[in-house]
Amino acid sequence: MSHAQRDRVAGFVDRARAYARVVTGGEAPLGELECGAYYLPTLIAGAPQDSEVVQSEIFGPVLVVLPFDTDDEGIALANDTPYGLAASAWSRDVYRTGRATREIRAGCVWINDHIPIISEMPHGGYRASGFGKDMSAYSFEEYTQLKHVMFDNTAVVRKDWHRTVFGDR
Repeated sequence: MSHAQRDRVAGFVDRARAYARVVTGGEAPLGELECGAYYLPTLIAGAPQDSEVVQSEIFGPVLVVLPFDTDDEGIALANDTPYGLAASAWSRDVYRTGRATREIRAGCVWINDHIPIISEMPHGGYRASGFGKDMSAYSFEEYTQLKHVMFDNTAVVRKDWHRTVFGDR
């Protein structure tokens, strides 16, 4: 993280203090790490769904916790942002997490984990989280356009197959 990005993350957290509770973290570390571009892992609770800290991609060590009572409500909350880069679902119930992976609109959904990126799998978001995928062979499909090229070096003007297909003589 750069110093500018650390300051951006700190701005999100500082503004969130007006309407949510910073449970832990929420500041740059002191001591020998003070001169670096570090920010303590931060947990925020009690933020409204429509708040900046919920509706933004922060790109820093900030986790906003939103309570929900049903899976339907949790999935609706996860999808109620303009972004969809990544999400994680946590449960011992494989059917519940399977449903979350199908219904949460994000480019990556982790189950009982968060952040591991595997180079053999595509990486990229949905909606305002960007377009296309990077990493993996799948990314070639995103950044290239296929073209069929056929080269005939036989010097035969009229091919037998042409007459069969097009009916000419």
